[in-house]
Amino acid sequence: MPTEKAHGLSTVKICEAFSKCGYKVDLIIPKLWRHKSENIYDYYGVKKRFRILKIPCIDLIPVGVLEKFTFLLQSLSFSFFLTIFVLIKYGIRNKKVIFFSHDYIPLYPMTFLSNYVFYDIHHFPGQNLMYKRIMNKSFGFAVQTKWKIKELENKFHIPPNKIVYWPNGTEIERFNISQSKTEARKILGLPLDAKIIMYTGQLFDWKGVDSLIKSISFLPNEMLIYIVGGSDQDILNCKKEIAEANNNRIIFVKFVPNLQIPLWLRVADVLVLPNTGKKRVSLYYTSPMKLFEYMAAKKPIISSAIPSIMEILNDKNSILVEPDNPEAIGLSVKKIFSDPILSENISTNSFLDVQKFTWTNRAEKIIDYFSTYE
Repeated sequence: MPTEKAHGLSTVKICEAFSKCGYKVDLIIPKLWRHKSENIYDYYGVKKRFRILKIPCIDLIPVGVLEKFTFLLQSLSFSFFLTIFVLIKYGIRNKKVIFFSHDYIPLYPMTFLSNYVFYDIHHFPGQNLMYKRIMNKSFGFAVQTKWKIKELENKFHIPPNKIVYWPNGTEIERFNISQSKTEARKILGLPLDAKIIMYTGQLFDWKGVDSLIKSISFLPNEMLIYIVGGSDQDILNCKKEIAEANNNRIIFVKFVPNLQIPLWLRVADVLVLPNTGKKRVSLYYTSPMKLFEYMAAKKPIISSAIPSIMEILNDKNSILVEPDNPEAIGLSVKKIFSDPILSENISTNSFLDVQKFTWTNRAEKIIDYFSTYE
């Protein structure tokens, strides 16, 4: 922390939300000697309502095939030192302390120290011993998609009344910026008269960005696609693996901090969420924070019609298309530009629908469960 990956943002936002709801929050993270030492509060734009505590770990430089090993060693060593820290600071079976995490490895030793372990399931649990103990010993769980509720009951016999369902969220007020689309384009140095289709986020294969890139073949020459996010290496890989990525009408902008995302979304005419339909993480696990940011930006959205996304989007607040179908994306983009009333309606409806998906609402939903358990 901080990290370019979405879990860093969701972590600090839920911490901030819990603190707004009256809880005293400690965010305990690994102390990495090779990591840039940026101020986490400033990086994510959050107030110092919660404490950040850094615990030592064994932090080796990953080299090639050893990357997974070094990450595992880092996680295990952090968990070891975390256990010592918790024993000293909080003691055993402290009824006033809840251990809340979406990372199962450091959560595992907490199950031996506390009856108040809460697992926020962002992915989906496996069947190893650590997972099994956490599933047996946690007093509650949170999930972002409804699919997980049934699967947790089937795979781990977790009753639905122990599960809090609430998707991820955003801070809607952040997207109410003063700059117009033209002013935002001037600030960012983007063409004022172009029609801009935009994606923001990582370039992992399950994000389906390849489908958006390939849709350039079905778009008129005056339309540009902006891909905002990913590392230099990710962008290079895209250009190597996808021929269309080398089209000069596709502009890659490497990762920008989340604080700048409202300005980038303001310049767009259309926002695209092209998740693949070929991966379980995309179909059933994900609750993309970019989705709620898109909705808060009050722009027309084109999205893959997959179960995880359709818990939020529908044909009233977006245009849903067959996943992994570049032509369908292209046709939908042209439909939005040719039908201003449709564009306005889905933009307005998505903005209205996003109002409840805030981090504070998610925190309050989880806190409601805490109170019933007590």
